[in-house]
Amino acid sequence: MEALPINRLVPDRSTSQRKWAGEHLRDLINLFLPSFHADMQSLDEEAIRFDVNHAIAQGFSGTMPMINWTPPGDPRWQQLYQIVLDEAKGRIPVHGIAVGSTASRDQKMISALEKMGVDLILLASSYAGDISETDLYETMAASISATDLPIMLYAATGNGRNFPHLGPAGQPISVYDRLANCGNVVAIKVSQPVSLTSTLQLCSRLGDRLSIGPVNLDFVPLLSRHFEIGWSGQWNAEAVQTPQSQLGNRLLRACREGEMELADRVATAIQPVASRFFEIQANVIRSGAHPWAHMRYYSWLGGGNGGLLPPDPHASAGAVPVLTAKDRLAMRTAFMASGLAATTDPEEQFVVGRTRWARGERAHDLSRLPHYSFD
Repeated sequence: MEALPINRLVPDRSTSQRKWAGEHLRDLINLFLPSFHADMQSLDEEAIRFDVNHAIAQGFSGTMPMINWTPPGDPRWQQLYQIVLDEAKGRIPVHGIAVGSTASRDQKMISALEKMGVDLILLASSYAGDISETDLYETMAASISATDLPIMLYAATGNGRNFPHLGPAGQPISVYDRLANCGNVVAIKVSQPVSLTSTLQLCSRLGDRLSIGPVNLDFVPLLSRHFEIGWSGQWNAEAVQTPQSQLGNRLLRACREGEMELADRVATAIQPVASRFFEIQANVIRSGAHPWAHMRYYSWLGGGNGGLLPPDPHASAGAVPVLTAKDRLAMRTAFMASGLAATTDPEEQFVVGRTRWARGERAHDLSRLPHYSFD
């Protein structure tokens, strides 16, 4: 077995929040997509509970509800979190996301999430593109200091999260460096389009205090030879594994434990699905959107509920790609190449979702099929 360098950088575990992170930020963490009834407005509680249990079956170490369709101020925002938290019942940590643009908005959101009982907050707010280093630090620090919950930072490339005047490739590394001295800041999620060079710079500057979680799994075997890298999260983790074959978890566990020969073998096995996912999502992320129908299909392939989502009110026209029959075949082919067994259930079941299908609903019950084509 290949030996690790003796100077591998390991994050600080001196605070209660960082001890929690050391125990719970492991393997994959998924992005939890809500389910809706045929009206595409009201939440489908049975389907949401189904997917909580699917996340647990996947061996994920956490799940984070995505709130694009249920924003703060909408009664469904609290309803979604409450359903997920109630079904999780401590069996899987539930992460919250703060997406304000001011400290006061973030603090209000964080306070509500804390009262509901989430375990960690991803600070994913957007800021003015020309914000000064001092203002960015003070705004983020004010939100962080408003809670004792573990806080995860977010290194990304989209508008409002990318600041070319504050650091290489738009990453405000000096701001993150100062925030990393806050005892309840425990980790930083590194978005998929962030380059290897930028990710390496973040690891070098922050890895002695924060746990680093790159979304791009291609980077993990290399980086983990020099830094403790053992989790990746809050993305469509269902794209690279199934409950029966947890390739992503195996890769991250091997990297975390320093079993690099095993990590390299698993990295080879996971390459077809990881590459297909990167090809689908990376450019969409850069445009400020997500391939929502593709992401739902990935979950359904491995046994998740599935079901089409309403149009994303935050995405610009044409930014969210249509899921075509060609796309679905390519995704299934990648699953097969990585040794992952995909569901053999009817394709139409995906459109409405497993729970609604079991209740007798079919595609013709829907008035529209957002971002989906049967052809």
